[in-house]
Amino acid sequence: MGAEQDPVGGLFSCALPRQENYAAAVKLRIDRPHEALAAADRGLALIGEQEIQAYGTLAQIHISRATAQLQIGEPEGAHEALLPVFALPPDQRLAPVAGRLTELTGALAPLRGGGRGGVGLRAAIEAFRVDSAPQRLALSPGHGSG
Repeated sequence: MGAEQDPVGGLFSCALPRQENYAAAVKLRIDRPHEALAAADRGLALIGEQEIQAYGTLAQIHISRATAQLQIGEPEGAHEALLPVFALPPDQRLAPVAGRLTELTGALAPLRGGGRGGVGLRAAIEAFRVDSAPQRLALSPGHGSG
């Protein structure tokens, strides 16, 4: 079942790639990682067809793919799915993306081992989070807590 065109449109519209990402999120919450992976892949294909791509939506879809990979038991696949997210420049590492990555670390708890497994992926997520737009704003002179 594919996503349908949003009949509301305008300011309240939800593009097809984002709809697929929401579908993936629902599938992840009901423990259907293979279906979530399929929805994320559809979202990536759809966003690839767009002339202008929302980097936040693209990052969210990659995070959904990574979460599905972890639920399947494939930390290497999760790391690979997150490479485009880790490559985002700090000014594009917005709070919703950093927050979803932080949530993803909960799925790493049952994983053991280093390398690109649980430990390596956890370290990459933390490095991303530390060099994100929200962190930079929080640490800007005159804007942090004192």
